[in-house]
Amino acid sequence: MVLFARRVIRLWSICILCVIFLISCTSQPVVLTGIVTDAYTGAPIPNATVSIGDLTLTTDDQGRFQTERWRLEDTLALQAPAYEPTSLPLADQPGVGVSGVLTVTITTALRPNTLVGQVIDAYTGQPIRNAEVILNDTEPPLTTTNENGQYTLTDVLETFSITVRADEYASVRETLSRTTTFDVKLRPNILRGQVTNMYTGEPVAGATVKLSDLSVTTDAEGRYVLHGVTETGEIIVEADGFATVTRPFTRTTKLDVAIRPDTLFGQLIDATTGKPVQNAAIIATETLTSTALTFVRINDSIEGRFRLPNLPERGFVQVLAPGYAKRVIPIEPGNMPQQIELEPFYVRGIYITAAVASVPRLVDRFLDLIDRTELNTLIIDIKSDLRDDLGMVYYDSQVPLAKELGLSTPRVDFRSILAKAKERGIYTIARVQLFSHDNALSDARPEWSIRLRSTGEVYADYPGPGIRYAYLDPTNQNVWDYNIALAVEAAQMGFDEINFDYIRFPDWFGTRDEFRDKLLFSEPIDPVGNPGRMYEVILEFMQRAHQAVNAAGAFMSVDIFGRVVNGPSLTIAQDMTRMGEHTDYVCPMPYPSLWWSGLDNIAVPVKYPYETIQIAVRKGGRLMADSYARQRPWLQDHTDPWAPVVVEYGPAEVRAQINATEEQPEAASGWMLYDSANIYKGAFNGAVRPAP
Repeated sequence: MVLFARRVIRLWSICILCVIFLISCTSQPVVLTGIVTDAYTGAPIPNATVSIGDLTLTTDDQGRFQTERWRLEDTLALQAPAYEPTSLPLADQPGVGVSGVLTVTITTALRPNTLVGQVIDAYTGQPIRNAEVILNDTEPPLTTTNENGQYTLTDVLETFSITVRADEYASVRETLSRTTTFDVKLRPNILRGQVTNMYTGEPVAGATVKLSDLSVTTDAEGRYVLHGVTETGEIIVEADGFATVTRPFTRTTKLDVAIRPDTLFGQLIDATTGKPVQNAAIIATETLTSTALTFVRINDSIEGRFRLPNLPERGFVQVLAPGYAKRVIPIEPGNMPQQIELEPFYVRGIYITAAVASVPRLVDRFLDLIDRTELNTLIIDIKSDLRDDLGMVYYDSQVPLAKELGLSTPRVDFRSILAKAKERGIYTIARVQLFSHDNALSDARPEWSIRLRSTGEVYADYPGPGIRYAYLDPTNQNVWDYNIALAVEAAQMGFDEINFDYIRFPDWFGTRDEFRDKLLFSEPIDPVGNPGRMYEVILEFMQRAHQAVNAAGAFMSVDIFGRVVNGPSLTIAQDMTRMGEHTDYVCPMPYPSLWWSGLDNIAVPVKYPYETIQIAVRKGGRLMADSYARQRPWLQDHTDPWAPVVVEYGPAEVRAQINATEEQPEAASGWMLYDSANIYKGAFNGAVRPAP
């Protein structure tokens, strides 16, 4: 019994202990634990503030927190610097409120809502202060960068746009998502610099600086600022009187440009009188035998002033003024003369044919004559004047048409002749037969010739037995181009002047109606109904040729009939006054033996060489008093056996003509002796005075 009682007591004790244990178990609080992480990275967030009721906790280094002091009806509030706060009702969280659970764990994430970054210069890497940072295009800007180029934006959404801008930089705009840092490199979009004179270093005011569609003008100090420039590009700098400069740039904000003066502002002065030279062509070339890179002509310039733009950096300025020696000035950077003196030049010339030029000993004879006398000029045909190969070019011409048609032959070593002449200081003129005395071209291209309407055959002069002078069409511009090309080639070879002979329509001894009705040209030619057009054709050729010849560094002259000193003449269509505007020299041929019908009060001019030339030169001078060109007559040093009265011409007759010309320096700028046979009984027998 006692044993039973003890067992009962032990059983109850155990039961009581179990009840006590169970009671103690049911009353133990549930532990609430949590982990707070970054919503973008998943990393734990330390030091986050966790509020539950009146309880405030702080997460540890692992982003954890723990408490027993919580109630189911509490709200869990989470916040951390640079994160968007959040609140979580505990009752809504999984596992909370489940019976018998001793520990509840909540894992939550905070979304970062702060953006930080640095703004730096893309070229230098230096921080940019006071850059404006705009969130979602909100104005005014939310913040600006500090002295270290840093910025902070708060209350940033998960996806947002950001714009960063600063003075003198290209703005950056980006759309970002789930990010907390954004460093920005701003590209400078400004280019500034100074434009200066390359030679003097002085600032150039008023220069235009261009980049694509951007343009700005330099100030008084030559400075410029271009806004909105790209990372790379090319600026173009232009200024009056300076060569245009194109300068590339890459990733820079400063670009100084030195520009080269390329314009010569000058004045031409007569070296003897000091008076301005009013008429001239001024050119600039890279070499002495190349064509002009830039060209200007002054005509009736009262002060003789000119402006020559686009000078090359190296080369030569050449001045060609009628009545003066050509002046050649090397282009020296920063040292070009403002006043250019020109020496008067008076041509005293003698002519030889291409056939004579093909024999060196004969050429030397003429060079020696020039050396020992007052003569200073040699005129040479470059085309043959022989009836068998009339018009054939007597050197190896590189003019394409001459090569194509076989119109040249290497009969004359012109380079050797020119070299000898230059050594002796002799002026050289290349004579070019133009519309007549060129059977070679006419036979090769008969369609470029004047033709007879009745038969279609080439029109020609037949002055004697076995002599035929085919006549090229003055209106055919193929003929123009061929002869101009030869002239330019001769100038580049070294001739000082190009002389065009037969620069006219045919002389006609019938009526003008017959001329119109019998001859066929490339365009309608009518000396009765439209005589002006005939003059225009000659002048249009001259204008084109004058520009080309001067541009090649040579003077140009044209030959006209002697009778033209009396006034314009048809049907040859030569007008001394008008022709004088498109050449440097007009060269009438007032040979005394050719005045068959007399001259003024001289019934037989061939007997009176002095008086005849005196009158002719005076008349020509009057016609050309206001012309661009100067008069320079041909004088007769031959005897014409077919003249009405044959007078043997020798030293006295030739000298008389020279004297009559030289006594009128205001009317004529020289003279040239002509003898088709090149015998020159006058010149070789004392008509020309010994060299001074």
